[in-house]
Amino acid sequence: MKLNKFYTQSLQESLQELELIDLKVHTDDDGNVKAVELKYGDKKQEGAGPKKPFPSW
Repeated sequence: MKLNKFYTQSLQESLQELELIDLKVHTDDDGNVKAVELKYGDKKQEGAGPKKPFPSW
């Protein structure tokens, strides 16, 4: 997806075209959720070979 398309669509429309790749939940020592990270990427295409690993941040 091109950046211009991402900015002109609603977030909901953009996320429907992408695939959730990773989810991280960060908590404090008491178990309270402090942050949630969602990483999205291109959807896998049928019949395509394995995807390249997503670069770690």
